[in-house]
Amino acid sequence: MPLPEVRAARLAAVLGLLLLAVPAAAESTPPPKPTPPQATAAPAVPDLLASLPDHDKIDYAFGAFQRGFYLTAFEIAVERAKLGDAKAQSLIGYLYANGLGLPRKPEEAVIWYQLAAKNGDPQALVELANLAALGVGMPVDKKKASTYLEEALGKGVVEANYWLGLLCIDPSSGILDYARAAALFKAAADEGNVDAVYALAALYREGQGVVKNETEAARLMGEAAKAGHIAAQVEYAIMMFNGTGVVRDQKIAAAWFKVAAEAGNPVAQSRLARLYAVGEGVPRDLEAAHRWYSYARAAGLADEWLEQALAPGAPAPDAPAKPDTPKAEDKGPNLPGVDAGN
Repeated sequence: MPLPEVRAARLAAVLGLLLLAVPAAAESTPPPKPTPPQATAAPAVPDLLASLPDHDKIDYAFGAFQRGFYLTAFEIAVERAKLGDAKAQSLIGYLYANGLGLPRKPEEAVIWYQLAAKNGDPQALVELANLAALGVGMPVDKKKASTYLEEALGKGVVEANYWLGLLCIDPSSGILDYARAAALFKAAADEGNVDAVYALAALYREGQGVVKNETEAARLMGEAAKAGHIAAQVEYAIMMFNGTGVVRDQKIAAAWFKVAAEAGNPVAQSRLARLYAVGEGVPRDLEAAHRWYSYARAAGLADEWLEQALAPGAPAPDAPAKPDTPKAEDKGPNLPGVDAGN
């Protein structure tokens, strides 16, 4: 049974809907590619090739890419691309999409990815889906993105499960289907995709596409949290604090908030500040509360309750009442000043 729009929007917010994040200078790179190393001055191509062992087994263009020699990687890839090498064509698309060694030209990236897909690189279909979903290098077209992903799935690209699952929970995609999203996330989670584990946990918690099961939601959220998924760490801390699907343990909740806060998550920083302010799960420590809240506020996350509780001369705060209209990021009933938004 579909969620009302408000709950659907909240679920989308929980998952982050980082739909197919693409290239912008400071954005993360697509999953299958390694994080590009810091670019350095490239040696001449012959010198680079001579430095690589097992010449007959080495992908020279990708080797240059891994070393941060992006322009060299481009020069090698272009020669191979002319011969119809689909992997080289995809690499050129990636360099243009991310502006690595070349001016960032999303439209050029689209051309190269399309050529690579035509010549047999199914990974290029995922990259095209990225661009289509965000409207980078082409108009926004989430239906087209889903078509690319369906084709990639048919060609065995397992990571397409996760991205297609995200489109299936996006009300603007035209393919809203929570049950299919759950199945896709499960398939991706079984392949070790931590983002998919987190997404599946959110569906179990909300009861969308699956029978609502807070115990399973907590188990999956904990699994993602332990794997280093920062958003899952925040959600797991909230579930632990409130005893949602797990035995309530404020100390463990505070510890998870701290892990995520130290990783720079402003919601975790704000929640940890609240706990220090009231002494729940941690000893009461107004100095620590001020410090953690200052980090959250510097990141743009203001908190009216903390502003009042930490104001000079304010009385020692107790756990305050829930606000009437919680914000999407303020999830977790019974947290100081926080409501679940159900």
